[in-house]
Amino acid sequence: MERIEIQGKKVLLYRDGTPHTPNREVPLEDFLREVTAAVRRPGRGHHLLLPPGARIVKLEGVVNILCIETPPQVRVIRWSAASMGKGAEYETFRLAFPYIVSIFLFFQGRFEDMRVYYRTAPLEGPDDTLLMSNLWNVQADPEKPSACRACLRGRPEDLWERPLVQQVRMLLDFFWGTGFNTDIVGNCFERARTLDPRIASPKAWEAASEADPLFPLQVPWERLDLTIGEVIDHLVESGPQPRQAIADASDLANLMYRIAESK
Repeated sequence: MERIEIQGKKVLLYRDGTPHTPNREVPLEDFLREVTAAVRRPGRGHHLLLPPGARIVKLEGVVNILCIETPPQVRVIRWSAASMGKGAEYETFRLAFPYIVSIFLFFQGRFEDMRVYYRTAPLEGPDDTLLMSNLWNVQADPEKPSACRACLRGRPEDLWERPLVQQVRMLLDFFWGTGFNTDIVGNCFERARTLDPRIASPKAWEAASEADPLFPLQVPWERLDLTIGEVIDHLVESGPQPRQAIADASDLANLMYRIAESK
């Protein structure tokens, strides 16, 4: 039989055979976070506030998918030719974009994944096709499951404590505001730069944006073989699976083995 004790800021687990010596000791804060995640059911029993630009929402048990569409616009982008942390300075460019489709995956209220795509027209339904972007901090290879995944290294750690609408806003602000670099080998910019001379470099892109802010709608972007509905279904199927409901001390004991022990 398992016995769990809370002593100050730590949680102790005792199992049969070791009534006086704990089998595992974890921080109370981490333990409570895992328990909260195991019992949360986002989207059930309350209203789900949607962020601006939300076009598609899919609630699949404890898995939530939000699709955000942004219309064509000129953005101020910071870019560095070096990798993150290499000390290189960032340059600023004013760059025009087509429709941007951002898809967010949440599991039990926690952010798991973000994918970024382009379109040259607004979304009309789940059978709409998606286009590869030309962004530096987005993985490119369309043959891999990670295709079009956004790099969000260093994102705020307290996202999980916030409602989904706030998480989406913070993630978008982080993605677009922290600056692009060459961290990702084989990123979408390198793959797309030969499609059109107007996007061959940040300077060429900026010059074309100044001449015609809507020129990205005419670029022959690379088309994906998946529709947006298929991408969403794939994210749900390949994402984290629901954990078993907590029914007794044994389930809590198993949960403790997913937590790093106290130092």
